Amino acid sequence: MNKDEEAMERAFADMWWKRIYPLSGDRKLTIAFLIRAHDWRPLDAPWWRGKQVSIIGSDIHGNFFLRHCDGSIRYWDHQKQADEIVASSVVEFCRRIEQ
Repeated sequence: MNKDEEAMERAFADMWWKRIYPLSGDRKLTIAFLIRAHDWRPLDAPWWRGKQVSIIGSDIHGNFFLRHCDGSIRYWDHQKQADEIVASSVVEFCRRIEQ
């Protein structure tokens, strides 16, 4: 198992008590679900126009956490129709999840 898979497995196991993801400022997202690394698949959706990504989770509002082909984690906000980088890697993303 590589570092990304190990980090996601730990985060997945801790979801029952660690599900808050801090963004810039005081903004915090509540994670609804995470997808295990071995279940990630390339996203094929009409609203996504960027490079290849995989959905790795979602917040309670239905916005997605995406693993970009460059390894970064992006947060896709459906209402804004835009994504923002929230972590430089899967390991960093998982490390930042808090109670």
